[in-house]
Amino acid sequence: MKTVCFFGDSITRRGYWLAEIFEHLRKKGAVLWNCGVSGDNATSSIHRVYTDCLQHTPDTVVVMFGINDVQRTPEGVIEKHEARLEKYKNSMYTLTDMLERAGANVILCTATPLLDTGDGRDNDGLARAAEIVRTLAAERGYPCVDFFSYLLPMAGKEYAMLPDNVHPQPESHHYMAQFFMKELGWIDEMDLETPFLPMSETAQARFDIDQKIREVYFIAWNQMFSYRSDPTKTHADLRALAEERLAAAKEAGEEIKIRWYTY
Repeated sequence: MKTVCFFGDSITRRGYWLAEIFEHLRKKGAVLWNCGVSGDNATSSIHRVYTDCLQHTPDTVVVMFGINDVQRTPEGVIEKHEARLEKYKNSMYTLTDMLERAGANVILCTATPLLDTGDGRDNDGLARAAEIVRTLAAERGYPCVDFFSYLLPMAGKEYAMLPDNVHPQPESHHYMAQFFMKELGWIDEMDLETPFLPMSETAQARFDIDQKIREVYFIAWNQMFSYRSDPTKTHADLRALAEERLAAAKEAGEEIKIRWYTY
């Protein structure tokens, strides 16, 4: 592998599990890109796959969506729930078609589970989304890292989450990184006893910069749709406005928004 992009939502954007993987692959000479955007899903990601992922001309793309594609429970409206799953399935097939046409090898990941907080149905939709991913991988011969099946028995125990019961604690990303590398044969055995592997000063600085870039992309893609749809605006214009909005939000002390940006 020479260039690898990780394409996903906030769990990719947060990047702690990627940091450990990046450390491993950079030693082998690979170039890594974090292409996660908070709040994204399989359908909307199709609109940014070229500008945010394929522009790096990756030979490998790791794809993980699902959390934002499927609601927590059917909420009594089975038809809508089924429609969301069907949309997710179609989008995953379309997205992987685009990646293949660009010459990239595809690695699929199932979404991480939620912490069950109610009647036991919290993960019903994600379980079915995981099956869609496993089926797609089997049909096309893609490697598949099944985070959902691995982490579900540990949810709320070894695998801890932030108070929102959706995003993994930084420490839990270590489980994800080790499992990912073991499933792909990049390491022989998982080391779950050793704490999260520390990064070098240079790698930490690079990780911090990556996180800053993902903050800007969150604003650009999720809150500036009409602006970026204006054909007269350049990428430089979009980037400048995103930076201004992020700075203004921080200066105003809008902590809820800042927490959302940093997921």
